Amino acid sequence: MTAALMLTAAAYAVAWMWPRRTPDGRSVAEIQQRVREERSEMDTAVWPVGYPHDAPDRPMGELEAQRTMQRHRSCRVGECPRKTVAWRTLVAAGRITPDSGRTY
Repeated sequence: MTAALMLTAAAYAVAWMWPRRTPDGRSVAEIQQRVREERSEMDTAVWPVGYPHDAPDRPMGELEAQRTMQRHRSCRVGECPRKTVAWRTLVAAGRITPDSGRTY
């Protein structure tokens, strides 16, 4: 009886966690790939001056770097130039210690 219940629960778990396609037929991986391609194809020449994700044109202080890290929580270091500068500023100041097991 216990084995049958466990087998049934396992079948439901597999069915629940099975990857699904979005209603329009695209998988999550396809959507993520499309977003990456669109970001890399952006024409930065048409962005307004001081666009929020551009690298700053002057050195960033610790306080500004800390606020930038908060404002750009959803951005990734290495993809967002402003967050990358903030990250490096805080690392240089000793406010952040990078995990040696990760590549940023």
